[in-house]
Amino acid sequence: MADRRERIEVIGAGGHRKVHDIWWSFMLRGVLAGALGVFALLWPSMTLSILARLVGVFLLIDGVAGLITSLRASPRGTYLLPALAGIAIGAVLLFWPGGSLRTLLVILGAWALFIGIGHIMASRDPSVQDADRGLINSIGIIVSIVGLALVLWPGAGIVTVSWAIAAGALLLAALWITLAMRLKRLQNDMAALR
Repeated sequence: MADRRERIEVIGAGGHRKVHDIWWSFMLRGVLAGALGVFALLWPSMTLSILARLVGVFLLIDGVAGLITSLRASPRGTYLLPALAGIAIGAVLLFWPGGSLRTLLVILGAWALFIGIGHIMASRDPSVQDADRGLINSIGIIVSIVGLALVLWPGAGIVTVSWAIAAGALLLAALWITLAMRLKRLQNDMAALR
């Protein structure tokens, strides 16, 4: 208890107000991220438009919560840029859902295709050891096939994208809710010492 009291005293009176101002935004972000994660996990093959709009709404709300947190808790607005980027990306996904995710998957596919072709060409280089040549060529072929599939059928990547969003959102939910609970506990401890 003495260790906790010392940490609370270091924070001081100004810290009490900041903790009071921001703990709820982390809890809100965690609950929204958890809902998004469960939704994306349970319905991975849902239409692209609905998934993009859900992610857009999440990014907009998360961006606004991050903006409020940045302006209240950070003296120089340190986290301002990520919050504004979240709002902008969320708006694009919300108002242009089909085109934005499909475009993203096609760009990702083209990138993978070029990386794969680069590996295949690198495996033909005479300076490459024979033992490495087969591995580099295999990696190039696999990455090229994935890239070609995403370029030709970007909708096939939606289930994978949905699962990746679910995993990331559930992880963020756990982290943000844990942080919110710690901040709320710190706020209560600080109030009890007064």
